[in-house]
Amino acid sequence: MNNLKKYPLTKGEPELHMELTSMEAVDEMENIRYTTYGLRVTDKQGKILFAAPDVDTNEGYVRRFIERCADSDVSLIHIRDLLEDYLV
Repeated sequence: MNNLKKYPLTKGEPELHMELTSMEAVDEMENIRYTTYGLRVTDKQGKILFAAPDVDTNEGYVRRFIERCADSDVSLIHIRDLLEDYLV
């Protein structure tokens, strides 16, 4: 999984970051390769606290979610629920 860009997650916890990630995937049924985008939250030591590596194949769609979280000062405990709501 490659890190494409890092965003500070909250102003109150500057040591947490949300990262836009990408990875190559293979659909064996269709026999195709594609790039999928995801996210992860890391602490200042780089420890992964939350990861969703395969959110969507549209980079902009995933990037907008991450930017909204960063701009809204979202807490780590709400990321999973917010992502589920965003994908609906």
